[in-house]
Formats: sequence, C-alpha cells, structure tokens
Amino acid sequence: MSAAATACQVFCSTADSPIGAIWVASTAAGLIRVGHPSETEDERLSWVFRAFPGAAVVHGERENAEVHKELDEYFAGVRKAFDSRIRLVTTAFGHRVLEETSRIPYGKTVSYGQIAAAIGAPSATRAVGRALAANPLPIIIPCHRVVGRDGSLVGFGGGLRLKEWLLSHERRVAGV
Repeated sequence: MSAAATACQVFCSTADSPIGAIWVASTAAGLIRVGHPSETEDERLSWVFRAFPGAAVVHGERENAEVHKELDEYFAGVRKAFDSRIRLVTTAFGHRVLEETSRIPYGKTVSYGQIAAAIGAPSATRAVGRALAANPLPIIIPCHRVVGRDGSLVGFGGGLRLKEWLLSHERRVAGV
C-alpha cells in the first residue's frame, strides 16, 4: 500500500443494495474504499487507519451521494461503468492490475493469467490474484469479472456466492 496523506477526513456512508449494505469511504480526493456487506466495521476502519494514519472518520452521506447513485444505477441495470472520481490506494503493481481489470467489459470475464499477460508479467498470475484480493474498490473496479483459467469462479473478497450473483446480474442485463 502506498503512503497516503495523514490527518485527512474520510467520509463514510452505507448504500443499500440487493446484495446488502455496501460501505463507501472517500476523501476530498475521491472514492477510496467500497466494502462488501460481509465485512465488519472493524475490518473497514482498520483498512482506513492503515491507509490514512490519523484520519478523522466522519459521516459522509452527502459527500458519497454520487457513488450511492451510481451503485443504485448499477444494481438497477442502467449503469455499466462508474464515473465517480477515485483515489486508488494500492501498490504500484496493484495499480497496474486494477487499471487493467477496470478495462474488462461489462458482462464479460477474463482469467488471472490474461490480466498478468496484459500488464506484461505473464508469470505473475498469483501476484495478480493477491492484488485483486486487495482491491479497495470492488464492483467499481470489477475484480468479480476475473475467473480461473478454466472459467471457474475462484477468489473473491465478498465470497463466491456474491461473485456469482454479480456476474449473473451483469450477464442478465447485458443479454449474454
């Protein structure tokens, strides 16, 4: 994880969705974290304080309103990509992996190996998996669209049932 500014405000809120309550965190620089419904409050806040030591965590319903709207649109099937400004908090390698992952078309999947090859590190399949496991912006950066070499559903921070739900949702909306 790269060093992040200290003594900043982190705006936190919860967005209701068909998969449960999604936790959203942002700073003045943009969206920094989306938390799966299965994550605990301690896990969420622990991530914030590791990434932003000394941060002031404040209620951010107003600051996160645009992200909530985009999530609502995604779950309603009218949004296929997110436009909210993000501030990606990850390693340099993680940044490359997540940028490539963000290019996966809605309703489609690619393998971990395909991501590794696309970023010029074809032997780094496991490292790609670790970077995706640390994705601070699931759904927004669609790591759920990354599957095993044989197309099997493997690895997802929110659990494989959630990964399957998200992929089925996208395929249904896309007519795939």
